[in-house]
Amino acid sequence: MFKIRLFWLTVTLVLSSYAHASHIDTVLKHWNKPSNNYVFVVAHRAAFMEDGRIILPENSLPAIQYAIDLGVDMVELDVRATKDGRFVILHDSTVDRTTNGTGKIADLTYEEVQQLRLIDEVTGDVTEHIIPSLEEVYTLIHGKIMVNLDPKLDLEALGETLTIANDMGVLSHIILKGKSDTPEQREKIQRLIQSLPFEVDFMPMLRDKKISSFADITATYELLKPSAVEMVVGIPDYEDGSYLTKDGGVLFSPETRKINKAYNSHLWINTLYIDALRGRLEALQWNGGRHDILGLKYPVEVFDFWIDHGASVIQTDEPKFLIEYLEKMQKR
Repeated sequence: MFKIRLFWLTVTLVLSSYAHASHIDTVLKHWNKPSNNYVFVVAHRAAFMEDGRIILPENSLPAIQYAIDLGVDMVELDVRATKDGRFVILHDSTVDRTTNGTGKIADLTYEEVQQLRLIDEVTGDVTEHIIPSLEEVYTLIHGKIMVNLDPKLDLEALGETLTIANDMGVLSHIILKGKSDTPEQREKIQRLIQSLPFEVDFMPMLRDKKISSFADITATYELLKPSAVEMVVGIPDYEDGSYLTKDGGVLFSPETRKINKAYNSHLWINTLYIDALRGRLEALQWNGGRHDILGLKYPVEVFDFWIDHGASVIQTDEPKFLIEYLEKMQKR
């Protein structure tokens, strides 16, 4: 009887492993071959919001697991380093907003961080969940989902995060990103890529309020040859006072879409919530006025708009709603 149970346990584990491998293979296939028929969904800080409410701690293992359960293609996570050099997943420079502790993450040891508990940001209630380490995240997402690492570190410090991914067999799951508005920023990215002993998928970010001309867009593609470019669209400057972008601006212009297609790349748009509590006002993602708040009620004016203007990746705070909507529209 024990041998029979052991046999079926082995079969179950093999099938589970095969299913996970098949899933990540499907996700990577769509990532490597951009298509109008499949819109990639990225969960911002993992799937921590639903219908305008915070349901799980951001950047937490449960929020990542929920994203996996929903069928999200990729989670966006923020990586920082502790005082003793361990990488952890945390957006802010301090633990004050998201945990029951205080202080800068760079002043705390990993052991001290492990004693903290994530909180419900709205109520202040303490949860059982902790700030995850990078290794814990890599273990959870292996064979299941991709990760976009938003580095809250200098680019030079990021090589080790990728070395860990390579050692743990998840390097193909990882997309790194960084600002690419200026020649200096682009060259810094290029130096990082060239310094690594393995190939890495690096996604440059372009901000329409920061680039000087279309030449910055062209230079980004020519120098970095990215598989995706994150296009950060600000509030348009229309004389009629409209705050909704009418065409996506220069980052979604026909010229940009043409060069993007030539490089077989993704146009990535964010439809994140605009929340002044989450950061400096000037640093917020305005998304051309077409964001999740509007999208829940008028999805055609947000999600269809961006897809019609060339976006094949949407990063959202409402992954459940977006996946269900895209499936209904036969875009997944």
